[in-house]
Amino acid sequence: MFNSALLNSILLTRPLLTRSSLTRFSLKSIADTMKMLSAYRRKQQGLFIISSVLVLLSIAAFTLTSVTVAVSDFQAVQEALGVTQERYLDTKKEMRNISSQLRTQPHNTVALGNTSIAHTIVSSVYHGSEAQTVKAFDITLHHAKSNTKVKQRFLRYPSLIKIPTTLQATTHDTHLTQWLFNRSASALVPTYFPLSVVASSCTDLDEATMHWINGDCELNKNDVDHSSSVNPMLLIIKNGHLTVLGGTSFYGVIILLSDDGIAYSATVKHGASINGALTSSHTITVQNDGALTYSPHVLRTLQQAPKLAKIIAVPGSWHAQF
Repeated sequence: MFNSALLNSILLTRPLLTRSSLTRFSLKSIADTMKMLSAYRRKQQGLFIISSVLVLLSIAAFTLTSVTVAVSDFQAVQEALGVTQERYLDTKKEMRNISSQLRTQPHNTVALGNTSIAHTIVSSVYHGSEAQTVKAFDITLHHAKSNTKVKQRFLRYPSLIKIPTTLQATTHDTHLTQWLFNRSASALVPTYFPLSVVASSCTDLDEATMHWINGDCELNKNDVDHSSSVNPMLLIIKNGHLTVLGGTSFYGVIILLSDDGIAYSATVKHGASINGALTSSHTITVQNDGALTYSPHVLRTLQQAPKLAKIIAVPGSWHAQF
């Protein structure tokens, strides 16, 4: 026989068991959900970090690429500038080489030192006072391996700007050097003259157009055997006496200079001759037993001597193109 009391007891207690099970189930579900949410959040954070790292790496890579390109471009520019500068310097060097040659030779005989540089020279002739010849040279150089192109004008003129006058050949002139060279006596030095030869005596003079002697000068025919009417000489004697021995023929100009206050002398022995001019910047005693012949022709020839020519660049005439 079924126990109704027992059945009632079971029925009364079942709902309590069901609510407890539900509670435990709910807590477990919540815990699992929290774990899932936590894992999801960590995953999301990880993805965010990875994405951020990737973005930063992309920026770094872009920056590195940009810097590399910039460095490469800078190096290329620097190399190009270096090459341009080198060729510019080569062109300047060639300009000096050409102008140096033009001082003593015709422009159509100029020899280039750099085969990569082409040149053109246009010359013009001018005449100054007393028929003094002045020549202008317009030089253009172009470097064949670049667009480097330079131009400059030069003037060639005689260092003997004017020739001695008849009066200066017979009496002294305190302004002599100013007249002849546009230099005061104190400012006149051997380096003013191109290719000058400096010595302390006139013994066996070199074959040169210009000699500067510091001290006494005694000339014999062997000392000036290379002097002639077509090849005259300029002889400057500083603080010294002059003696021209018999049988000696001198062509050109002899100038006596003094800055020590001593009165020097010039002696021309019998059978000796000076063709051109003998002059001085101070009072001298002249003893002439030979021949002193003032010769404008010899003086003009000396003035136009290539080895006495000077050449200068005209200020403001330099133009460069790259």
